[in-house]
Amino acid sequence: MQVAIIGAGAVGLAVGSCLLEAGEGVCFVARGGAAADLRRRGLRRTGIFGVAVAGPEAFEVVESVGALAGHALDLVLVCTKTTASREVAGALAAVWGELPGSPRVVVVHNGWGSAEIFAEHLPRERVYSARVITGFRRTGPATSDITVHAEPVRLGSLFDGDLRAMGPLAEALGRGGLPCEVSADIARDLWSKVIYNCALNPLGALYGVPYGVLAEDAVTRSILETVVDETFRVIAAAGYETHWSSAADYLRDFYAHILPPTASHESSMLLDLRAGRRTEIDAQCGAVAALGARHGVAAPINAALTELIRAAEKR
Repeated sequence: MQVAIIGAGAVGLAVGSCLLEAGEGVCFVARGGAAADLRRRGLRRTGIFGVAVAGPEAFEVVESVGALAGHALDLVLVCTKTTASREVAGALAAVWGELPGSPRVVVVHNGWGSAEIFAEHLPRERVYSARVITGFRRTGPATSDITVHAEPVRLGSLFDGDLRAMGPLAEALGRGGLPCEVSADIARDLWSKVIYNCALNPLGALYGVPYGVLAEDAVTRSILETVVDETFRVIAAAGYETHWSSAADYLRDFYAHILPPTASHESSMLLDLRAGRRTEIDAQCGAVAALGARHGVAAPINAALTELIRAAEKR
């Protein structure tokens, strides 16, 4: 396969490394210093799935989505932050007619709403989603560390895309070291990650502690449980489903099985605040609060966490 990866942050580098390990062709779309690091150093992956190194001769690097024109691509993986969704979707739409074969676009994002943005700009049936519950952090130039892994990456379509098209990608990622599978229930999979992120990400960022500490403290535990309850009510009102019949069922699974593998993990939102970057709160608690408002369901704690994170961004 020929795969373009838009974004050379921790996620893009790790996913690209796995595809290179599997023998696939990779072209990174990276800007400025990130592009220079890849061209000079190659890339390196460390962490729980072992060390993998690829020299700069092993892949291609371009510095804009427009530079993909003329590339015969099977897949485009969008591994940017959700805050870049509209910019990237627009850039892909502008060059779409110059991409032979109309590649499938896989949105590798946290939260809810990104796939819909890409479907506004591109043929809907070519837009797919990835649900990832794996921890990545960038530890140096062109270096990604995989810190935790809770479940296999899941690939699917919210728009009735042909799921068979995701089989080669799932197989390649698995061969390269990152467990992955095709899912016929990607909406449920994505919502499971949204619930997890809304419960843990903003609180972990505001308190500056790993996820496990949030469950040990009575105050933060009560808040995260309220967030979960709100999010379940919004999901039901909007006509979606999850893998659990109720918030109570989810919380039992959360404390017993979902949280423990990532208890030592720090919130990506915390890392963003430390680095002075915009967070993805609008695609997480913000998306839940907005969806709830559209369907007449209040989500005040999700809304409050959104505003607190926005205030922290300004600070």
